[in-house]
Amino acid sequence: MKKLVFVVIGAIAVIGLLTAFDGDGRGFNEGEGHPMKDKMFKDGDHPKMMQRMHDGYQMMCEELDLTDEQKEQMEDLRIKGKKSKIVADADLDLLGIDKRGAMKDKDFKQAKAITKEIFKLKQQNAINQIEQQEQRWNILTPEQKEKAEELMGEHHPKKIKKLKRK
Repeated sequence: MKKLVFVVIGAIAVIGLLTAFDGDGRGFNEGEGHPMKDKMFKDGDHPKMMQRMHDGYQMMCEELDLTDEQKEQMEDLRIKGKKSKIVADADLDLLGIDKRGAMKDKDFKQAKAITKEIFKLKQQNAINQIEQQEQRWNILTPEQKEKAEELMGEHHPKKIKKLKRK
């Protein structure tokens, strides 16, 4: 009787472990989002953080006294950047799925090749962000650039001090 109880308890424990790690080992199945991330983030952005960024952008536009043409150019750049980010994020997600498939199939050569593609795409995204910042900067007049430098210095004094020391 004791042996039967131990066998039943052991079987229940094994079944419990197997169901706990169902999917790709992270606690959720392929194609599903992470439950906590889904609650906190919408379209990959944290709502409160995005609101603060938008408010800061609005304040910066007002402080710099951008012309209507400059505002339109900035908005066009923002939309272009947002679209580019959506496409890049989707490409990264697809590559991630392909990499997980290659790893599951133990095709390590393919997984390495996909990883290289992932990092090329991430590198290009970083370069695109810098180029977009440069385009925004070039929209400003020299006076607006000077005012922007002052405003950035007020909001990031520690970063400015660190940069000056180097």
